[in-house]
Amino acid sequence: MEKVKRENAKYVIDFAKEIIDRTGPRLPTSPEEKLGAEMIAAKMEEATGKPSVTETFICAPRASIAAIPILGLIGIISFGLYYISPIASLFATVCDFILAAIQVFTYSGKLDFLFKKGESRNVYNSVDPASGKTERTIVLAGHMDSSWNWNLSLTNPKTAIPKTVIGVVSIVALLVMSVVAIAVGNISFMSIKDLATAESYGGMEIFRIVLYFLPLLCLPGCYWLSIYLTWDKKKAAPGAMDNLTGCGLAVALAKYYKENPDKAPENCRIVCMGFGSEEAGLKGASAFCEKHKNDGFFDDRTYVLNLDSFRDRDYFNVVNGDVWLGTTFDKDLTQVCYKVMDDMGLNPKVIKNPAGGCDSTPVMRIGVKTVTLNAQNPTTTDYYHTIKDTVENLDEDVLATSFELLAKTVDAVAEYDSKRNCK
Repeated sequence: MEKVKRENAKYVIDFAKEIIDRTGPRLPTSPEEKLGAEMIAAKMEEATGKPSVTETFICAPRASIAAIPILGLIGIISFGLYYISPIASLFATVCDFILAAIQVFTYSGKLDFLFKKGESRNVYNSVDPASGKTERTIVLAGHMDSSWNWNLSLTNPKTAIPKTVIGVVSIVALLVMSVVAIAVGNISFMSIKDLATAESYGGMEIFRIVLYFLPLLCLPGCYWLSIYLTWDKKKAAPGAMDNLTGCGLAVALAKYYKENPDKAPENCRIVCMGFGSEEAGLKGASAFCEKHKNDGFFDDRTYVLNLDSFRDRDYFNVVNGDVWLGTTFDKDLTQVCYKVMDDMGLNPKVIKNPAGGCDSTPVMRIGVKTVTLNAQNPTTTDYYHTIKDTVENLDEDVLATSFELLAKTVDAVAEYDSKRNCK
């Protein structure tokens, strides 16, 4: 197995390098994402000997996480409006919260019509069981796009989250202060000038002076949100770890089972899947699940292992939910995957994504068993969603271990399915 692990680790690294050398960053719906999807589809065909399936869909790439700078800009505008009309400031901050709640924190997409749309794609292929009889399906999925550069994290990972939180709190504070300002009267420059020349001050006068200057404390937080990320695709993340490692491992495993059918679980179809536009709010997985939820692609014996970022040797994780999206993935699959990691001595953790989301959420929402696996430090780093996510930073040992882990996990999931469905 050691030789096989090393060969496939090198395959994943070469896979990522070849794609990045030709595409660079692959932002959602960009021509680079399309080229990357075409290349991955071709790799799948080489691995399985069958034509890959490509499905296109339309989405708004800047309508979710990429909209965070807009939230900051609206906050800055709200600050200016505060001194002109607190009512206008209140309206702007309320709109900010609606945008954040609907688009950023829940990925609902109900306001996508406000954003420019583009075409993205999903690609997939499969290795059918040598017996010709399919009893179960295991999907190995990864997203093909890469992310915008997270400026705050690249600059200082330790302060990125605090600055983001301060930004959100600042908008909350602006909303509250706008309400108070409406209650006590106008907080314009002229009114503060009158207060400054008053001969005496009561409690209300002092309160109005404080209320005049207090919003200044909100400006840094709004500014940090406004520069949260850059939309310049030349400065975007190459996406080697996140997530060509996941895509590469999925294709490598399909290739391994095609070349070694005796190593595949009995009567098990292996699907390698590449989702598009994950960074745009899980749009590829959502489109795929919507298209196939009732056509027989998914059934009660389908299991989706979402593979998302493999780099850090001390952080093998089973991700069992997304906090922002309020989701929890399959309990049984979580236990199966955790046991495999634990038996390998990987010191695994069961975690939830503290922010954002992953492609297991759309799958879970249509009732299919799924879980996400990764080997990634869950704290903020300067290589997650930044220009430092390059092939040079990948670790061959981690990828070799990851290949072994996933092969054992496929066996374990197939065994779990057999026990679950035995009569």
